[in-house]
Amino acid sequence: MTTVQRRQFLPLLTVPLAGCVSASDGSGPRNAPTGAEGGGSVDQTRALRIVDGAPREGEDGALVLAIGVENTADGTRSDTLVGRATVEADDGTTEYEATRAVSLDGGAAVEVELVFDVRYETWTGSGGLSYGWAGEFEA
Repeated sequence: MTTVQRRQFLPLLTVPLAGCVSASDGSGPRNAPTGAEGGGSVDQTRALRIVDGAPREGEDGALVLAIGVENTADGTRSDTLVGRATVEADDGTTEYEATRAVSLDGGAAVEVELVFDVRYETWTGSGGLSYGWAGEFEA
């Protein structure tokens, strides 16, 4: 049995590393196309890069994932981060998803926070966590 809950959040915060975490390649898709729409290369159009990710317990006890993102381009770039937390239990696996739109000026970096509808304490005992860019991310 798999349950999916989706939620969007906007706050920003830096957090320490803990737990079972994996990221898709932050610099592009796993099976990168040879060229992007409009003729530019993927590297020229995918300038937002995931630097790192760190889970922690939020003030309300929820699982929070802080993801470091940087824009390596000269101009503003935008994309959507997706995070998936899974919790294994005797009655099956429950999956939680959080997304966040990111828009950064050229050369900027930021920590983006994804908050999940699951308690950190529940996730740490029997959970997994993965994250990446929308459209490129497969948990």
